[in-house]
Amino acid sequence: TTSQPTAVVELFTSQGCASCPPANAFITQMDQSHDDVLALSYGVTYWDYLGWKDTFGHPDFTKRQKAYDATLESGVYTPMLVVAGIHHGPRISEQAAISTLVPPSVRLTAHAGMHCIEGDIPTGSKLALVDYKPGTHMVAVKSGENSGRTLTLTNVVTAVYYKDWAGKPICGLQPEQALAILAHDAQTSAIIGAARYEP
Repeated sequence: TTSQPTAVVELFTSQGCASCPPANAFITQMDQSHDDVLALSYGVTYWDYLGWKDTFGHPDFTKRQKAYDATLESGVYTPMLVVAGIHHGPRISEQAAISTLVPPSVRLTAHAGMHCIEGDIPTGSKLALVDYKPGTHMVAVKSGENSGRTLTLTNVVTAVYYKDWAGKPICGLQPEQALAILAHDAQTSAIIGAARYEP
């Protein structure tokens, strides 16, 4: 099914970060309690040196966090929650997350087994295409700061790639699992539209 979330919460987290489990739990709660919130978990890689390599980590997710730092001047830290591409913090209230609204300006439509991105957003907007595994995923951590703990992560991002919006539908997408489309303002990192597909 496809939908247009009214709020987007992104978490930059690491299985090797002892202060991250409460933020992981927040993402799980947001996903389970609010159908209209898109909550995503990105595994960053810069804590891998502490003795546990994040099993979901990828350098692309660290790059995405650094891109937020460039526009928000947020610094790079974990856990880092980003709401609608404009607010950040190690903790965010549920009210702040659901009340920072994203307009319904991007859509995912299905045509002959393929998906198309359609939208009413300015030409030149940046699209982030985010593949993720929907639902909760358990990870038993065997070393590092969380050694001996079993972590629960929700909507784990597996890949992120980018396209520039030229004002025409982008078709031919074949999501393996779930797919989120996040449209960013070309000058800032603000999310100006979002859509998702979950099988």
